[in-house]
Amino acid sequence: MHFLYTSKLTSFQRVRLLLLPLLLFGQLFLPCNALSSGLLIIYPKVKAPYNKIYQDIIKGINESYPGTSQELELLTNSERNVLAERIEQHQPDVLLTLGKRSLEKVRQLESSIPIVAGAVTTTKDAVSGVSMIPDAEVILSHLLTIAPFVQRVFVVTDLEHLAQLNSAETYLSERGKALEVEEVTSVQEAANKYLKIIHRASAKDAIWLKRGASLSDPSILMLILEAAWKKKIVVFSSNPSHVKRGALFSLYPDNEKMGRTLAKIAQGQELIAPNTGLTPLRSVHLIVNKRTSKHLGIMPNNISGLKIHRLL
Repeated sequence: MHFLYTSKLTSFQRVRLLLLPLLLFGQLFLPCNALSSGLLIIYPKVKAPYNKIYQDIIKGINESYPGTSQELELLTNSERNVLAERIEQHQPDVLLTLGKRSLEKVRQLESSIPIVAGAVTTTKDAVSGVSMIPDAEVILSHLLTIAPFVQRVFVVTDLEHLAQLNSAETYLSERGKALEVEEVTSVQEAANKYLKIIHRASAKDAIWLKRGASLSDPSILMLILEAAWKKKIVVFSSNPSHVKRGALFSLYPDNEKMGRTLAKIAQGQELIAPNTGLTPLRSVHLIVNKRTSKHLGIMPNNISGLKIHRLL
């Protein structure tokens, strides 16, 4: 056993040994959030029930973020100088914006503070955060769990959303399934493509309804759903409102879990400030149309491995 003889230490080393217990003792009384930097959450003022989206995301952020977080609700007529003053007041290390308007307001300040964005679908400039668009692989994994008999998936999309389908094609191919993509630029072109798909499709096929300005005509939706019902074709959608109209299922954000993911991204920004771009949404809720599922011979209660959040 080795002993430390203080007589052999220099005067400087003896002072350090005397101060060390005091320093360690003082650490016990530091607030836990002193170990992490501050976060300013910026979100728009909206009416109920839409405000609950932001409330749930913020709840998830506060549950997972270990440091101090402050909230700033933006009024519709908020001026740039008001926002700048609040940022100066809080001195945050990361600005976490929720919603497109909040992100745009913060961008206009041209601040050097790192930004993390949530509750947005796309952004003009690259920014770290979580997209409101569910990950294509998550959507398709739900499809193959609910309807494993599907062998081919048809999808009509516009150029803006075309890139999101690259991982979808790979995912299906690895499982012996096929993805057929039709690119369109107008509602009329989309209608023509869907007519051809409906003519070709069988009960082993599925149609994936994507969001997009050129794809959102109500008459097209009814055309697809009526034809799919007759031929027992699975129709699933990126728009949850379509489930009430007859689509088999859709996914929508689990906002609290999204908030937890945003908190983790914000912590990463504090350390190295990388710009990773928007991460596809992976924390989702499942909504299923009971009548459509039974028509297709799918019993919702027998779907293993998935929790149905809403059954219409």
